[in-house]
Amino acid sequence: MDGLYDYIQWLGDYPFSAVPFQEVDAVILCLLTYCDYTPLFERSDTASLRDCQRMIDADAVRIQRIGKVEPFMQILKAAVASRRFGELGMSGFVDIMIPEEAIQFAALTFQSDAGWAFIAYRGTDSTLAGWKEDFMISFKRTQAQELARQYAENRIDSEKAWYLGGHSKGANLALYATCMLPDEMRAAVRRMYVLDGPGFCPEVVDPATVDRVQSLATCIVPGFSIIGKLFDPHIHDTRVVQSSASALDQHDPATWGVDHGKLAELEANDPRSTFINKILGKWIGDLPLSDREAFVTDLFDALGAGGAQTVEELTAQGYKGYEAMSNRLRDASDTSKRVLKDLSHQALEVIRESLI
Repeated sequence: MDGLYDYIQWLGDYPFSAVPFQEVDAVILCLLTYCDYTPLFERSDTASLRDCQRMIDADAVRIQRIGKVEPFMQILKAAVASRRFGELGMSGFVDIMIPEEAIQFAALTFQSDAGWAFIAYRGTDSTLAGWKEDFMISFKRTQAQELARQYAENRIDSEKAWYLGGHSKGANLALYATCMLPDEMRAAVRRMYVLDGPGFCPEVVDPATVDRVQSLATCIVPGFSIIGKLFDPHIHDTRVVQSSASALDQHDPATWGVDHGKLAELEANDPRSTFINKILGKWIGDLPLSDREAFVTDLFDALGAGGAQTVEELTAQGYKGYEAMSNRLRDASDTSKRVLKDLSHQALEVIRESLI
């Protein structure tokens, strides 16, 4: 099965004026947001993707995501070297991290000479603050969502056609921003891509809000999709794509398949992921917002109890980190302990129902 790298090798010599924008292009641009472009914008407000070659040559590429490095770097290097992607302009790079407020937000605008622009929102990086913010959408509107809306409103004009998209949390941000745009700005949006990201918690944002963008939205999830099925936005144009990875690793778009220039699609999701989604959906759905908030607070206090600020640091702590986390969880609120107990009960109930 071909992948994103093969797509770039195949179409890389063709500018967007010769071969129009494709869905696979959207996946690639969303994936590229996981690179830290700060060095390119230290002295200028604009750059081209080809300018990243300087960072590549200096071995100064900083990747802001969890996942295998080599496939991402292969795709980045191919895109930078290609005519199709290398000539894209880049502007409006924003990268905000405020750990004490659990705010992690990054966005970038790509511009093509073919008359369109693409606002791409980064998904979750490896910081615990970023992961905490992901969980927070289960009980409130987050600062990242509002920043995404503001970013889109500040960028979109009527002079060009606009695309929006993102992967994982970035998908939720793209969906939120597009839904909340004023009608006159939304009229300039040609398409919006939700790549394996969660929808809206129904107690926080009315699910009917998605109706505003149904005609513009495309949702893409891998066969084994967990994150992309949380608070499922029920987008009519939803595609299931093949992946070269297994289980949760399929969340990484660098593993998604391409077939003759289009996404390699499946007929349905993996039944195993559907089973897990049923457990999580029932568990979250039965919890009041106050319990969700208390649980998220206690969980991430525990994860950071040993001083770790990133997933990598937490993993490196080994037993000491696990011990600090366990000790903190012992002091967690009765609510959080009950929530964990409820999860096991919900899992057993779903298993029992599946066996009947």
